[in-house]
Formats: sequence, C-alpha cells, structure tokens
Amino acid sequence: MPAQVGAATGNPATPTVASDAPALKLVVRGFSAIERNLLEGTVRLSQRRTPRLQLLAESDVASADVVMIDAADSEATQWAQRQASLAAKAVIWVDGESARNGHTLVRRPVQWPILPMLLARALEKGPTDRTPAPSRAVASTSPASPASSDAASAALPVLVVDDSLAVRAYLRSQLEARGFQVVEAASAQAAVDVVARSAFACVLMDVLMPGIDGYEGCKQIKARTRGLTRLPVIMLTSKSSPFDRIRGKMAGCDAYLTKPVEPAQLHEVLAQHAGHPVRT
Repeated sequence: MPAQVGAATGNPATPTVASDAPALKLVVRGFSAIERNLLEGTVRLSQRRTPRLQLLAESDVASADVVMIDAADSEATQWAQRQASLAAKAVIWVDGESARNGHTLVRRPVQWPILPMLLARALEKGPTDRTPAPSRAVASTSPASPASSDAASAALPVLVVDDSLAVRAYLRSQLEARGFQVVEAASAQAAVDVVARSAFACVLMDVLMPGIDGYEGCKQIKARTRGLTRLPVIMLTSKSSPFDRIRGKMAGCDAYLTKPVEPAQLHEVLAQHAGHPVRT
C-alpha cells in the first residue's frame, strides 16, 4: 500500500506561522514517494504566504477544502468511492479519464510549484454550496413551487456592504434600476448584525473594511444562517489574486467578483443567486 500524506502540523521542518493565518486544508491520496516529497516541499514554502497550505490525514477528509487523488492508484480511487463527502467538495483527479461535474482533471507531470493556482482553479470549479440544503419550515404541508420560491426570494432586499459611500451609492443605483430593493451596511460587523435581524435575497460584500474584513464577515454570516434559508454571499472587491479567491471560497462565498465590475456581469451573478426582482 503506498504511504499516505499525513497532517503537516507538528513537522519540525515546517516554519512556525501565526495561529490565525488562513490555511487551505488539503487531503491527498496516492502518488509516488518523489511526488509526495515535492508536494510537502511546496507546502513548507507556502507557510510564508497567505493562505498557507495544510495537509490533513485522510481520516480528516470531511474538514478538507480540496481533495487531490491519484486516479492511476487503484487503492486511492477505491478510497474515493467510499467517501460520500467528495460529492460536495473541490476534488482534483490526476490522470483520471473522467470526473463528475464540479471536479477537476489534471495530467502528469503535476506542476507542484504552482499548486496554489491549481487549488484555486479547483475551488472555483467546485461546488459553490457545500452545505446540504436545509429543511425549511412552511405554513402549508404542500411544497412551494419553484416559481413561488423565486418570487419570495426576489421580494427580499439585497444587502450591500462597503465602507465607501460612493461605492454603495453606485451599487444602489445599479440594483434599483433593475428592480431590486437595497439595504446598506458600512462594515462587515454591521452586516453580520443586520442579517441576524432581517432576511435578504443575497449579500454583496466588500473585503477591505475597518474592523473585521469581508472574509470574516462572510464566515460569520454563513455560520449565523446555517440551518435556515440559504443566504448567498457575493464578494465584490479589488483583491483579485488567486490567493484572495481561495480565501473567499474558504470563507464560504457563493461568487467572487472584482472591481470595477461590469454591470452586465453583476446582474448576471445577481440573477443566479438572488433571483429576478419583483417590480411593483
């Protein structure tokens, strides 16, 4: 049986990093000893970056952000078939013939020095909603039709979160011109607080704001709404590197847009995540 990559924590060769530094958690199955050495070297180098990479043991697959599988290794593929959680995760198959929707195929030789870029692409392609759809309490015993659900969602306002008054005014004009109602928040903490009191069709969230940043705000909003009606969070920021996109995915965002955003792209994403507004 090929040796498996275990947790990187506790390795004396791994540089010490701040405990609150964001980490992209990775589980790997299969691969040759040479490939694993290259992988672990890449992980050690990542400790000086944000987000850093962290290798987990295969038993911690439920906590992984990305799973990487050697499709040429029969034991690795058999293990993958037993992991129901992979259906809702970003998965990279190396030398696979095919992959389910949302999974990524990569050919050997794996470009280990650009592993963070490969992981970012897998996260972008992977499932956007990793939490199983919650059960919803309804007044009627009959399930709502898709049309009525869309209408109910579209009747809710969009929460725009940005510390810039000019940006909030611009987004308000764009959204109201398409029939959306708008509520504004000037900080991520204010957004977390207002989400606890009111319902929204979705949240448009900046990243760089005073106090907690948009990534942490997204995490807290997702935590507060877990088990309730799903609330999409769309990051809208000037931070556009692959590492920033990884952090957005790790925070649980449903889409990641960079400023300046084209109005057509903004409305396309809003139509996907917030439904079509109900005009009065």
